[in-house]
Amino acid sequence: MADKKKLFIITTVPMSFVFFKGQLLVLREKFDLTLVSSPEPALYETATYNKVKSHGIKMAREISLFSDLVSLFRLILYFLSDKPDILHANTPKASLLSLAAGWLCQVPTRIYYVHGLRYQGEKGFNEKLLMNMEKLSCFFATDIIAVSNGVKDHLQQDFITSKEITVIWNGSINGIDLDYFDPVHPDVGNVRTDHSIDLHEFVFGFLGRLVGDKGINELVAAFEQLNLEYSNIKLLLVGGYESHLDPLQQETLLSIETNPNIVHVGFQEDVRPYLKAMDLFVFPSYREGFGISIMEAAAMNVPAISSNITGCNEIIEDEVNGFLIPIKDQDALFAKMKFALENRLMIDAISKTTRTMIAAKFEQQKLWDKIVSFYEEIKH
Repeated sequence: MADKKKLFIITTVPMSFVFFKGQLLVLREKFDLTLVSSPEPALYETATYNKVKSHGIKMAREISLFSDLVSLFRLILYFLSDKPDILHANTPKASLLSLAAGWLCQVPTRIYYVHGLRYQGEKGFNEKLLMNMEKLSCFFATDIIAVSNGVKDHLQQDFITSKEITVIWNGSINGIDLDYFDPVHPDVGNVRTDHSIDLHEFVFGFLGRLVGDKGINELVAAFEQLNLEYSNIKLLLVGGYESHLDPLQQETLLSIETNPNIVHVGFQEDVRPYLKAMDLFVFPSYREGFGISIMEAAAMNVPAISSNITGCNEIIEDEVNGFLIPIKDQDALFAKMKFALENRLMIDAISKTTRTMIAAKFEQQKLWDKIVSFYEEIKH
């Protein structure tokens, strides 16, 4: 039996490997797999759990010229010594550094997996800088995979690259585990009682980072406005703040802290009980590569209101399994939340379609099979 090809999956920080949960176990059967990321405990814990190799190289998330050059040099030395066959680069900084190092070291296959486009929403110098970083990553790559058709379209329309771009099956990095995200799973409890949410109350919910870029300022303001008319509603926020990167407005923070109908539970390892408690998922994000949390909510029979943005509009079909609204439009968000509250029979009907539609397009095992086939068929 021929030796397995060496596949290095690279991220800036090891927490990003959560997006490959389960998939690593599949890939290790076909490839000699190594995880490369910043030397944090999560890297070694993930590698140990999946019984694969690991290698720590510190990489800064933000631009830091000296630190980035040191990381690049270390990646070059590592690639020269361990000679990978395939690089699988993820997250902006790790992608640029590892693909550049791989190009210099003549690694045969250099995959750039584009999860999202950071330059979207930026202006001026930052936008141009981030766009040029994307162009360089694409230049150094032999193969480019986009997480969604929307990301693929933007890469082409914004003249980031003229290379062929692949979307595997219907997109997403890891699909959806329908056995895990199942509202009747025996391990999924009901958190309404724990947080004094009555059965008759309508629960709007959000899952993700509580930052401005996710539309949290607009969401909280729209809920406050709706709460002036209706008292039998709750807003359930699942996720932590990132005040050092993208802080919320003080008015928003005050509302979260003082409004008894806003329930903030922080970061949760198991999000399923919180999704199950929601009647409607609300996701007014400014930009996404795909929108994993919408997919998870849909698998739990929870329809969504989402910004009509890249990735999310490939999961949601308007008024079929959810609703699409214009980006950064608080009035439209308020109007759609009010519509949902006043048309509960429609919401109940839509909730019966969400899981079936997700299963047809994003079932995890089918996606894994197509991913493995794609990697095995690459010839360089």
